[in-house]
Parts: sequence; structure tokens; C-alpha cells
Amino acid sequence: MKKGLMVIGTIILAVILTFILGEEFSLYSLGTKPTTLTCIHLISLFAILEYIFLTICYIIKKRRNKEKIGIKKIISLILLLVTLILILSFILMGEIDWLKYKNMGNSAPFYVFILVRCLEFLLPAIITTIIGLVLLKKDK
Repeated sequence: MKKGLMVIGTIILAVILTFILGEEFSLYSLGTKPTTLTCIHLISLFAILEYIFLTICYIIKKRRNKEKIGIKKIISLILLLVTLILILSFILMGEIDWLKYKNMGNSAPFYVFILVRCLEFLLPAIITTIIGLVLLKKDK
């Protein structure tokens, strides 16, 4: 029951902060109809905030119970956060590339921009996810 309330509380807090930060970063204005890209930005921002809140709750729980958090677990938690940030960066850079592509003429096909961004952001995101999950795997 306690765990469920904690998750619900972090979700509510993350939703509130998502819309506050979305307003501050000019991603979304309350009362306007969001575009698909705006929804993706808000969902990505929500995922990052929720992950941060759940990680903080996990660390507080371990500290309260006087349990040690291993260095592998700390590194894996950081790597998974880096993965979320890389995915958000890919989305933002994809939007910037799309605007450049539309406004500056069609100098190169758009898929070339996407392939470059995939190598720049998504490949490291996949690698950090794999490393983070390997470190999280429990020793038997």
C-alpha cells in the first residue's frame, strides 16, 4: 500500500512539474491545443522527472533502512537517466533538423538527418541502456 501511494504521489508531482516546466520552456501553454510533437516533448519530460523522483525515493528508502547501495547500482541508475536524456535530445534535435530541412530548401533528404541523429543520440542511448541493465542484473 505504501509503495502504491509513493508511486501515485510521484506521478502527481511529476505531472505538475511537467506542465510548469513545459510552460517555462515554452513547450506548451495551458489552454492551447497541443501538437503531436508537443505531446512527445511533454511525455519525455514527464518520464525524466518521474525517473528522477522514483530514484530519489529509492535512495531515501535504502538510507532509512540503513542499507548500502552498491556502486554498480548507482552507476546503472545514472546510466538509465542518461538514456532518457539522450532520447529527449534526439527528439529535440529531430525537430530542429525538420525545421532546417523545411526552411532552407531540400539540400539533402531528411532521412540523412535522422540517420546522423540516430548515430549521435540513439546509439549511445541503446548502449547505456544495455550497460545499465547488465549492472542491475542480480548476481546469483
